[in-house]
Amino acid sequence: MATLGAGPVDDGARDGQLTFPDAAYFIAASRLRPGLDGGYTVATLQRAMHLEQVAGVIPTLLTFDPAPMEGVLEGFRGLGLATERTRIRNLFEELRERPELVRDAVLHPFTEPADADPAPWTDVVAHDGTVVLRLPFIRQVDWFRVPAPLPVLAADGGVLGALHGFGELYRLWVDAVVAEVAPRDAVVVSEAKQVGELLVGGPRDYTLVHTVHNAHTRPPHAWDSEMDPLWSGWFDVIDRFDGVVWLTRAQRADVVRRFGEHEGWAVIPHPAQPAAAPPDAASRDPFRAVMIARLVEQKRVEDAVRAWPAVLAAEPRARLEVFGEGPLRGELEELIAELGVGHAVTLRGYVPRASDELATAGLLVVSSRHEGWPLSITEALSGGCPVVSYDVPYGPAEMIQAGVDGELVAAGDVEGLAAAVGRVLGRPDRIAAYSDAALAWARAHGPERAMAATSELLVTAIERSRRRRLS
Repeated sequence: MATLGAGPVDDGARDGQLTFPDAAYFIAASRLRPGLDGGYTVATLQRAMHLEQVAGVIPTLLTFDPAPMEGVLEGFRGLGLATERTRIRNLFEELRERPELVRDAVLHPFTEPADADPAPWTDVVAHDGTVVLRLPFIRQVDWFRVPAPLPVLAADGGVLGALHGFGELYRLWVDAVVAEVAPRDAVVVSEAKQVGELLVGGPRDYTLVHTVHNAHTRPPHAWDSEMDPLWSGWFDVIDRFDGVVWLTRAQRADVVRRFGEHEGWAVIPHPAQPAAAPPDAASRDPFRAVMIARLVEQKRVEDAVRAWPAVLAAEPRARLEVFGEGPLRGELEELIAELGVGHAVTLRGYVPRASDELATAGLLVVSSRHEGWPLSITEALSGGCPVVSYDVPYGPAEMIQAGVDGELVAAGDVEGLAAAVGRVLGRPDRIAAYSDAALAWARAHGPERAMAATSELLVTAIERSRRRRLS
């Protein structure tokens, strides 16, 4: 039985439990913070829990966020997203505890950039009060690609040398973590594009698999649409990964059409988590729809608001409650007032366990511009809540069975969205039928299915990694 990271084998493993390849496993994420980054954070934590609960292995998560980590793991446990065995290691926390990680490294000569700002640095301070490392402030969205020098300081404040960019820093730490479990095979599953792109940029003694969480193009997100610049560099190095996980068949097909077929790719959606005791149909309010979405451009909450006057014309008792926070709150409040739907549309703000609202809702509404594999839809179907969603790249069309457990609407069609909501809200019999079908879908797409596919991918990825290191 394999373990994740350096964690122990679960002695309580169930008979017939799925067995993963014998290796030490790590899950690498940019940052993991309760309440931040929406479905990405939840999906990453759930992957670690599924590996523990389905495969009987203990996860170690690696994060690269310089903010203090105090209370993070406890926060996730309070949300049901981590167990007592879950472990999170953080690059900067370990630099503060063990400054020798960089002070003893092979460094490059450091020269202060001639065009440097007067105060371009953020200091990483060790627990003994000495500055270990200085991080440059880089004013561009792809900051992680800039090979700016990162000066390393001795305990006396003198400059020992520099690392070449964040890539060299990330690789140095991950190499050190992996070395702790040698000579065992190690597998790193990267969940963030910048982390994967940086780790793949140098030699490594471990297997590297990357999960793609979101659309890789700009609107209208067709197969040949302009590339998102934050993804373009990742695709330049895609052949260096030992495996890639796509969440949908559609995104994989679009990428193959554009870049050609590649070895080591698999489609493994985030699994559903079927409710052990699904809510009784009588507990659902047939007039209440909910959205669980950050108030940002991608989620296009304004379309749901614009649809509501037509929904109310057909069903005056219909209500929409939006759970989420973001920079567009002011604009949405103005739109709600302008349309005169304040009595029926409510912005609830951020609620830590917003998914619990799906147990009593008659409907989930999704009006995003693009997705990867919408967590809110997975959570809704897992609890038997019907869904009305725009048919956008990627995910909804591979999750919702139109006319069976929900409705699909052409992207951006506000009138169609209102009509689809009207076909469900206020109709208890249809809600009950859709709910039963949603639960059936969830039971067929649970964690066991995803973990079995992951195990198959890892077998081939580890073998590919071994061949790469021998070549």
